[in-house]
Amino acid sequence: MQKIKKRSFEKSAAEHQLNIGASVRRLREEREIRSVELCRRGQRLDPKTLTALEKGRIKNPSIATLQALARGFGMTVSDLFRQMELQQQDFFSLGSQKGLCKIDFSSRGVQLISFTPLNKAMFCGKMILEGQKGFDEKLLDHSGIFFMMTLIGQVEGDIEGKKVVLKEGENLFFEGEMKFRITNTLQRNSTLLLVTVPSCLRGRHTASQA
Repeated sequence: MQKIKKRSFEKSAAEHQLNIGASVRRLREEREIRSVELCRRGQRLDPKTLTALEKGRIKNPSIATLQALARGFGMTVSDLFRQMELQQQDFFSLGSQKGLCKIDFSSRGVQLISFTPLNKAMFCGKMILEGQKGFDEKLLDHSGIFFMMTLIGQVEGDIEGKKVVLKEGENLFFEGEMKFRITNTLQRNSTLLLVTVPSCLRGRHTASQA
């Protein structure tokens, strides 16, 4: 699992682009196709071009090269891109309840465990709130929407003066522009499922290896 440092985690457009060469190599190895065989199937695919592409010397292959690669794999160019997207975590991720990364607000007694790769569109994960600890809108500084569900324990909330109690299995949906405070009144930790759109972490953090 990754930990998070306090810097902007939003990825540039270049970082979100497919690494075509690495993806082609993984596809070829998964299907146990040798380079010469892929070039033969692709008909007009030059072995030198394929080598340069897989080694990263060619970042943006031509349409003709992409069409030859698709022929070599026996698919359309559109299908080829879909397969390449499945190779990269930005586009496809298979995770577990352990999550992909952890965001630690230790001074507030709050931990966020992200189930999805960090991106600016959405956050989906769980929030662990220590006993007798709470947080308000200033912690996440979010103007989107929130969905919270209590998984373990119980929390109490104040949303624009409206009092709420969330027991296990109960949930809450509200606009992030509202003033709110969520508090764990128990002595033990409580755990919430948290979904925000767009991400509640926009512009706040970036992932770094633990």
